Amino acid sequence: MESRRREPVMKLANLLTEAQSASPGHRIEWRDRIAAYGDRGIEAVSPWLADHVLASFAVRVIDRAGLDGHGEAASRALRAWRKRAPEGARDDIDWSLRRIRAACRAEAPKPAKPSAVPAARPVQREKPRSAIVIRRHAT
Repeated sequence: MESRRREPVMKLANLLTEAQSASPGHRIEWRDRIAAYGDRGIEAVSPWLADHVLASFAVRVIDRAGLDGHGEAASRALRAWRKRAPEGARDDIDWSLRRIRAACRAEAPKPAKPSAVPAARPVQREKPRSAIVIRRHAT
């Protein structure tokens, strides 16, 4: 049982090692596989946001995870690491934050429109006797 629980963690560690050692042109091939780990994948690549070589890749992984339902964790990580990121990666982070925000807004449940209630007809009531004015004509 213990080995089954550790297997996904070990697999994520292997993916991270492979992505880190891949050439920049091939590193993107690991983006979706790492992002599939959701919050754990985001947490694993977040420190890479401070690395000049890996920052852009980390943004792409976090962005993908954010668009795949982990928007809150992705936004939190990007904002937390933004100041430590290399200057060029900050534009990527801002780009990703806008994308994730827009995706979260699109997924948010829209407020229900009020149902169309037919207008009520005015009720005709008799005037109370005290309101009836009797006019007498002089003869």
